[in-house]
Amino acid sequence: MKNNEYVILGGKKYYRTTAPILSEQRWTEMEALVKQSIEQDATLELVLCIGSYEEIVRGKLFLLNETLQSFLVNHRVVMAKEIVEIRYPEEKKSALEAEKYEWF
Repeated sequence: MKNNEYVILGGKKYYRTTAPILSEQRWTEMEALVKQSIEQDATLELVLCIGSYEEIVRGKLFLLNETLQSFLVNHRVVMAKEIVEIRYPEEKKSALEAEKYEWF
């Protein structure tokens, strides 16, 4: 099934997006955020532009190669030029009321 805004592949919905231009300032900001997440042992969420569609990847990022401007996340090499956004994942609220209690 195709649409102008998204495409469904393997049961996942991928939205159309454009890749930003990777400037030296943008690379420095991404590198600083990744190094901060490594120090805090935090998980990050990446929004990638793959083939003009966005894909969201979560995991712990590691700086792989500064010269090639690449990161390693979940055994996958991600180039900085593919990254649209890096953010901390939002906390999901539980749908079950009973999970708030200790006995559950």
